[in-house]
Amino acid sequence: MAKVTSAQDAGRPVRSFGVRAGWPEMLPTLFWLAALLVVPLVYILRMSFSADPFALTATGWSIANYVDSIPFYWNNLLNSVLIGLSATLLAFAIAMPVAYGISFYGRRWKTVLLFAFLAPFLTSYLIRIVAWQTLLGTNGPLFGPLQQFTGLEVRILGTPFAVVAGLTYQLVPFVLLPLYTAFNRVDRTLCAAADDLYSQRCGRTGAILGAAGGFSIGLLLAFVFFGWGGFVALGPVLFVLAGTVLGGTIGVTMTERFALIVFPLSRNGFVAAAVLSFIPALGDYVNAALLGDIRTQMLGNVIQAKFLVELDYAGAAALSATLLVAAMMLLTLLLRLIRGTELLDVV
Repeated sequence: MAKVTSAQDAGRPVRSFGVRAGWPEMLPTLFWLAALLVVPLVYILRMSFSADPFALTATGWSIANYVDSIPFYWNNLLNSVLIGLSATLLAFAIAMPVAYGISFYGRRWKTVLLFAFLAPFLTSYLIRIVAWQTLLGTNGPLFGPLQQFTGLEVRILGTPFAVVAGLTYQLVPFVLLPLYTAFNRVDRTLCAAADDLYSQRCGRTGAILGAAGGFSIGLLLAFVFFGWGGFVALGPVLFVLAGTVLGGTIGVTMTERFALIVFPLSRNGFVAAAVLSFIPALGDYVNAALLGDIRTQMLGNVIQAKFLVELDYAGAAALSATLLVAAMMLLTLLLRLIRGTELLDVV
């Protein structure tokens, strides 16, 4: 009879002694999660139900902070959602082709190209926003010559366009790096196999899906820039038409190799990029303060003013909790859309 020489031969699972899992190893992680995430969240949630809005220590229980704050600042919450979502989608539209091009066609220049694209973001966050103030100013390098040539006054600062443009610029690195990393992990032999199997353009299906996505994005941007009352004008209609045509064109030109191989294998990168970009966009207030006006104020501006100016700590905590819930709901929906193929597989 043959002698059993290993645990695997005996039918027992092989235990790896190189990696050990247990509570002692998890303690540092649990400590930092508790100190930096759980405790602040519990404090904010408890403060949001405080009966005394001007005390740093919560006293009593009351829902008046939510009842009084949410209806009054509903437009600011809507601004945060629409502007944050618009900036996130535009950041994806800019960063995804760049990440894909550098990863698949950069060759030995990958590092140089990536550094060249990210070099401007090594400067201070505030300096970049102030630079956008200069660029978008009436007498700035972009619109100053146009104003002198045509005699028409072009005012961009203080509009939703300026806030979305500045916020999009700030979010591009948070989208580019996760997508670049995910594209680099795609096995190139699978792409070569797809080409050998006559991978083609997505054609009619891609055109329909792309046009639907472009229509939705165009509708979103039209609402952000013009509001509901502006839909009777020509500008919003052009936004929607341009988004539909551009989305359909992208859908037609997209290859089956990207849709069926590259995207599913890099889906985790899209998820990471969505999380890293949408959460900061939703809570941002600096771009709205420096590039916008009172009509483009986001909920982050209100929270900042309540904490530091009005000293209404309970009201600010209630708005912070509301923004957190809105972020989680919208992020869940966004991740569901990104993971749409998995849902279809389950169905």
